[in-house]
Amino acid sequence: MNVRQTWKTLGWITFGSLSTYGFLNQYPDYVSLKKRQKNIESFIKSQDNNDQILEKNPGKNIDVVDCDGNDRTEKLYSDAIRKSRQRLLQWKTEQTVPGFVIGISVRGRPVWIEGQGYADIENNVRCHRDTIMRIASISKSITATMLAKMVEDRKIDLDNSIYNYLNDGQFPRKQWQNEQVDITVRQLAAHLSGIRTYKEEETDKTKTDFDCPEVYQKDYFSSVTDSLRLFKDDPLVVKPGTKFHYSTYDYTLLAAVMENQMETKNFAKEFQKFIRNELGLLNTYLDQNDQIIYNRSRYYYRDTKKPNNGQIQNVPYVDNSYKWSGGGLLSNVPDLLQFGNLLLYSYLGTDPINGRKGYLQRSTVDEMWKPLENSSPNWQKDKSRGYGLGFSVIRNGHENCRAFAAEPPFNNVAMHTGGAVGASSLLLIEPDSEIVVAIIVNLQHALPMSLINDIVKLFSTTAIEKKDYHQKKTN
Repeated sequence: MNVRQTWKTLGWITFGSLSTYGFLNQYPDYVSLKKRQKNIESFIKSQDNNDQILEKNPGKNIDVVDCDGNDRTEKLYSDAIRKSRQRLLQWKTEQTVPGFVIGISVRGRPVWIEGQGYADIENNVRCHRDTIMRIASISKSITATMLAKMVEDRKIDLDNSIYNYLNDGQFPRKQWQNEQVDITVRQLAAHLSGIRTYKEEETDKTKTDFDCPEVYQKDYFSSVTDSLRLFKDDPLVVKPGTKFHYSTYDYTLLAAVMENQMETKNFAKEFQKFIRNELGLLNTYLDQNDQIIYNRSRYYYRDTKKPNNGQIQNVPYVDNSYKWSGGGLLSNVPDLLQFGNLLLYSYLGTDPINGRKGYLQRSTVDEMWKPLENSSPNWQKDKSRGYGLGFSVIRNGHENCRAFAAEPPFNNVAMHTGGAVGASSLLLIEPDSEIVVAIIVNLQHALPMSLINDIVKLFSTTAIEKKDYHQKKTN
């Protein structure tokens, strides 16, 4: 999907790991229902009984948490969970989704984590709360958090030229219309650098990421700097700072900048150490094919070519070492919820459970979640929506709305979708209601944003009702 298609969405933006497919109002009709009917019936028939049993009797695949230990709270969230589960099962059936895991936290506590379907179809392994999948572009949000920490530690300045940290041999200086131009670290992190995305997508706007051979890299890159050879000699596609142009290669280059400021000069090693030792995410890994990783899912795609006509297939082998920072991580839903809350309560100042200070300074996250100039195609008309540092964001989105006209689903939000070979993902942080949502799916091109919005609204409404209930009880 190209950038123009992406903006035909809920009036605001999101960007997948490999392009910008995430915020669709309607799931693409890859294969007609008539062609897919036989495949849907054969795939779903084996799951229907199990899904019905799980809906009535939550077992190890479902974790429902009562935050406050009272019947009123439990009923409020049970209604939201029941309605959300029904919508998800309808979507899973319609789109022949092999498996997914969803999780939602409210005010720092998980209220629902559930896995449905298969993590491994061939071996009859079902999804559960600890299932690990590719999180694709949510990797950018984690990289941006590491960058933010380096900025706080004064190791990197966002407004410095990247050539303060790289030499011309590592990444040649660029020109735009025969004039030499500079690229800042901030521009890289916000996709304002002008660096190209995958080649076929640049030359043919009708192509999606998954039509591009570059996406299916099979070579292993021993360092981030080594992976720059994929694109370092190519010209810019827009002048830096003037236009948003989403590219995972922005984050490959950003990782090289960060790597050069590390004592070990080894981004992969330091990235994994940061994820575990700093963020405390113990089930988040580099997507290394040879490593034994418990609870790792298999990955699938829908083959639309004859004679398969929409049949679910195993994806081909890929090596993601060229994009550890931009789309090369694995994780599970509990880790993603923890990460979302880490940023949420850095932004709000303290966590609501223990009163602890946030990991990052509030001003740092405020800057990460602020749309940068020119970071959306409609920037001149609406400056509340765009891309910050590692996140798609809305800030005070309702201010520009007109009576009874279209409006964004939330006034404030920070989020990222992901699209990788055989996987889709989403992390959404809604600070006003203190809600974090994470979903991972083992099928590419799978997440309609309208579905996620409906679910978040259910829990947002419930959170407000619960807050009002507690206030009345206190008074």
